[in-house]
Amino acid sequence: MHREELAEWAGPGAAGPVELRVPAHARHLATLRMVARDFGGREGFTDNELTDLTVAVDAACTCLIRWSAPGAMLTCRLVFAFGRLTVSVSTTTLEGRVPSPHALGWRVLDTMTDTLSAWRYEHDPQRSVDRVVHIRFAKRFAARAGG
Repeated sequence: MHREELAEWAGPGAAGPVELRVPAHARHLATLRMVARDFGGREGFTDNELTDLTVAVDAACTCLIRWSAPGAMLTCRLVFAFGRLTVSVSTTTLEGRVPSPHALGWRVLDTMTDTLSAWRYEHDPQRSVDRVVHIRFAKRFAARAGG
């Protein structure tokens, strides 16, 4: 287990990660938004914070679904630890294209988050297909009672 993963499970104010894997298709966006909203609600987020979270998750997932390979799975991982929510979304894509910083969805994410990054992981650098693209963003939230 890596240090970052260990920190997600240990210490005060740490809730273990929630990870959801669904087919990379737009029909699953409502489920992803619902899980993200429920996760934030359990952490005591305000209504405005919950709205920001669901919009950000929707934007990240939509961006990757658009480029996903047929039959690919989309993974969405949410971790709240030490006042910071980190969301990681990934899927296998056909071209390995990372989001353009000029795209509307990326600008929405950049506005709503404290940190934002995207990268691709190439299973085989000699191939030009089947590359896993990741989007990760984080947002710091107000201190919670008891946390």
